[in-house]
Amino acid sequence: MKKRLKNILTKSSKKNGLLLFRCVICCTLLSGMLIGCSAIKNDSPEESVQIDLDTISQSSEDSNNSQTDGSSTDISSDTQNGTIENPPEQPLGLEENSYKSILLGKSNFICTDLANKSLNISEIGLVATDDDSVTISATKFAVIDIDGDGKDEIVLWLQINGISDYGFEILHYQNGEIYGYTLPYREFMNLKTDGTFLFSSGAADSGIGKMIFSETEYSVSTQTYSQSRYDSNNELMVQFFVNEESCSEDVFNDVINDQEQKADVEWYDLSETNVNTILH
Repeated sequence: MKKRLKNILTKSSKKNGLLLFRCVICCTLLSGMLIGCSAIKNDSPEESVQIDLDTISQSSEDSNNSQTDGSSTDISSDTQNGTIENPPEQPLGLEENSYKSILLGKSNFICTDLANKSLNISEIGLVATDDDSVTISATKFAVIDIDGDGKDEIVLWLQINGISDYGFEILHYQNGEIYGYTLPYREFMNLKTDGTFLFSSGAADSGIGKMIFSETEYSVSTQTYSQSRYDSNNELMVQFFVNEESCSEDVFNDVINDQEQKADVEWYDLSETNVNTILH
């Protein structure tokens, strides 16, 4: 009992013992934390490296397979799954945009037959006459590469007073402008998909033509044609040419028949719906 009372009354040693006990506990906890952190730190690089190596290996294998097959990366499945957005539609070229604007009456073209006057499609009757009693309108259109330069032209089929066989207006893009060229029906008949057509300037003067455009005008190449003239006795004489070489009438007619068998260009009614659909 005396010893216990003495220990109770002696506070210093107890206090020192308690302090020492707390220090031991703190050191133990701190050591455990350091050992745990060290273990995590040592394990992480190995796991990370393993993942990177696996990823690189898989990527290299896919790449080698792609090169071996000779095929490019296929993104169709990603597109279907929605992980890759569908590519945007390609914008119209300058020619198509200009043609579309003109056919819809939103802009004008340069009419070469009226001294390069700016003309709206609603005024197209002026290419033939300024008589208000005559009604001329564009009723159909075709999209075709007439001169074979890889760029399309627009051909308007003109109607006069309800009669379809009047003529055509050819719209051609050149240096940022749209030029219009007016051709009578007989000079531009039976247009084919290869840009060739039949022309006739008389009963015995006819042939197959192909248009050639320059800066602000056009010409017609005529390698197959018939040519007539009157001799000194006032008799009609006709010569026939195929590829600019003289030939018999039968050979000439055979070439003309072959021309007529070619595919005709496709014509569309001139309407806002067709313009937006064809020139999409």
